[in-house]
Amino acid sequence: MQPQKILLSTPTFPYPTLPANDSLTDATGQRFTKGDGVFGFISHTHCFANHILAQNTDVPTVLLEYPRKADFEAEVAKGYDVIGISSYPVHLDRVKEMCLHVRQVSPKTRILLGSYGGQAFAATHDPQEQDKYCDAVIQGEGVKYLRELLGEETDRPIKQALMPKAGGSLPYVCRNPRGAVGFLVSGLGCIGGCDFCSSTALFDQKRQELLSPEALVEHMQLYFDHFEDVNQVFVVEEDHFRQPRYMDELRSWWMQRPELMERVDWFGFGSIDYIGRFAKKHGWDAIAELGLGCVFIGVESKFAGEHYEKRDDFDAKEVFDRLHGMGIRTIGAWICGWDFHHHGNIHEDLNYFVSLKPTYQQLTRLSPFPGTALYDKLKADGRVDEVPWEDVHFWSGAQKNTVLQPHETLNLTEDGYALLHKTWGPSLLRRLEVLLNGYEYCSRSSNPTIRQHRGLYFKRQAATFWTLLCGMDRLAPNGVVRRRVRKADERYRQLLGEPTPVMRTMARALDGLATSLHLRQAVDSLNAHPKEEPFKRYTYAKNGLSDSAVPYTTEWPGGTPGWLKRERAVDALKFTAVDAAMRTARRLRRGGDAEIDDHLTGMVKRRAFGFGF
Repeated sequence: MQPQKILLSTPTFPYPTLPANDSLTDATGQRFTKGDGVFGFISHTHCFANHILAQNTDVPTVLLEYPRKADFEAEVAKGYDVIGISSYPVHLDRVKEMCLHVRQVSPKTRILLGSYGGQAFAATHDPQEQDKYCDAVIQGEGVKYLRELLGEETDRPIKQALMPKAGGSLPYVCRNPRGAVGFLVSGLGCIGGCDFCSSTALFDQKRQELLSPEALVEHMQLYFDHFEDVNQVFVVEEDHFRQPRYMDELRSWWMQRPELMERVDWFGFGSIDYIGRFAKKHGWDAIAELGLGCVFIGVESKFAGEHYEKRDDFDAKEVFDRLHGMGIRTIGAWICGWDFHHHGNIHEDLNYFVSLKPTYQQLTRLSPFPGTALYDKLKADGRVDEVPWEDVHFWSGAQKNTVLQPHETLNLTEDGYALLHKTWGPSLLRRLEVLLNGYEYCSRSSNPTIRQHRGLYFKRQAATFWTLLCGMDRLAPNGVVRRRVRKADERYRQLLGEPTPVMRTMARALDGLATSLHLRQAVDSLNAHPKEEPFKRYTYAKNGLSDSAVPYTTEWPGGTPGWLKRERAVDALKFTAVDAAMRTARRLRRGGDAEIDDHLTGMVKRRAFGFGF
């Protein structure tokens, strides 16, 4: 029978928290700016895999994001031919409950499991047990499978229309920031073959291109054209620099969009050796001409070159310094708990990572995820402890280490975040330093497009993050960081001149908000309230027939939650007060800069003080 209705869903709330009581859905708070106190991001994201599935079938599709149990059950009762659930391993207890409910109330419904949760489920449940919960587990990219199931043409391109925006902000400014980050997938899978990587296993160590270089830039332009507040596009790819010809062609298309360069950059992925090889062939300036704003780099360990091909030819310190010198931020990733880690080298390894001065950071334990080669190897050696599904994540204690104890590896990651903060200051200070590098780099560039258009981007961004310095100075963890804050202020003034009255007014307001939250944390810590996500229902009603850039409608079943209304009301009061003060400063004082002041007042007026990485 031809399916007539499809339901796609994330797991139902409530979600478990991570070992440090961090929110499972707040990636920046749990990882990338962890340890930064009130200067850490708070962020939200969406289940983009489900949105891509919904956009690429002709069958009308309903998509649930973060439903509660009652919400999911009410939707299932409407009757669906196919229900797909995308999840991570940490969700599997809840996913299995959802599957059993569907089996009970709608036995003819075909149940599909996907993503890394589906991968882990298939690796740990025999076929008979799998049949109890679902009809199929999707390995790899799911669009082709869904089209085959629906009897649709399978070789037509995979569409990526505009999707809900993600984004982050500071907790003392806005707990529910307006989205500032778009999302695209240039390619899925990786040929690298790292044994710990779920993506390598999920996509059978192959790469599938979803967007050509030209199409990728055109899709970035769509976000620019339709969403004024988008300032970054998150582009999924396991390692962009493994595709040097792709990147070189992308560079040529990007350089033809000067208006895009003034307002938007993109987030990508790379590895030490492949970034170095691209630079060796095309020059470091070619990387600046890609429009890349931030790159995730898996450093893994100082000693990784002895075990993985990521670190054979190029020095990590040089790569990080070169990127930072051009204004490209980094997320450095370090893993604790390798078999070669012991008490004699673990602190050397951690301090080497700190020395790279990543703009943002991800410090995790080596975690054997079911479905990976690492899991199979450790399982065969009797080195995988049975832990609840809610503890299968980047900080899982499932691996039996050769020397280090579980409490040591967890504490080392926590200590690493604190060490980065005490050494270099919060990530947003490091971001400002890199932005100033970018402005200086552009001002010296012989490329007029970089000098004029990209330089304007760095000017606006540097002014934005300068407004955080007053609070960072007041709340610095030590004198070393306080001096770094003041040196950043000095350098801003040397490169860009005196801060405008609007900037100074905004800085004083943000300083007061930061100090207030810092004081409240003495009795009510941020990690006492892990971030929740509200339930939303998206309807793709004209699949295959819609030519709209935004092909879905958004609903809030049951209305906006009360807790969200309260948080938004508080945020609105802050924005209103800061907006009034900034407008007054602009009207009464001299010394403004229209490019900067228009940018800042526009952000505050639209309540859009949010950003990506």
